[in-house]
Amino acid sequence: MSQPSLNEYQLRPRYKFRNQRAIADLRASLKSGLDNEADKWPLKFKDTHGHLIFSYRPPHKHTWSPEMDLNMESDSEGGTLIRVLIGPAAGVWTFFMFLYSICALLLVGGFVLSYSQFVLEKNIWGFWLIPIAAVGGVAIYAAGLYGKKKAIPQMIFLKKFFDASLPQSELIEGDLKKV
Repeated sequence: MSQPSLNEYQLRPRYKFRNQRAIADLRASLKSGLDNEADKWPLKFKDTHGHLIFSYRPPHKHTWSPEMDLNMESDSEGGTLIRVLIGPAAGVWTFFMFLYSICALLLVGGFVLSYSQFVLEKNIWGFWLIPIAAVGGVAIYAAGLYGKKKAIPQMIFLKKFFDASLPQSELIEGDLKKV
């Protein structure tokens, strides 16, 4: 049996749905879906600044476990627009961006330092920072791909929870071909 997959080019899939129900009713449906079937959905949620963030409870949570962020707003037709983002936890995402920033600084620093050494006719050892930064960037990217591969079943599970809790939602934007 083949491994389930998501869109190959999206680390953090985004969707937009429309539902005819009011925001309060949709929030209640999502919360009751967790409360009524806690054994089926090993998820927890937090309500932060108008966002509902669903993540895994500790026995099912690991470093690569994704989170689902829902943002709901009323639309002009009396229904609700639901924006869905499924991706790594904020701490993991921030850590990867920090590592990429270090590699970018090493890369730029390597160029500047090696050029300065070249102009001053010194030994050009700063050049070695450039391949170190490149190898570091590739290693970080590979770690991200590994994490994505580990998280795909849980990402699909989060999407199934959304579909089960809000079945009348109509897809407006996003690619559900491989989910």
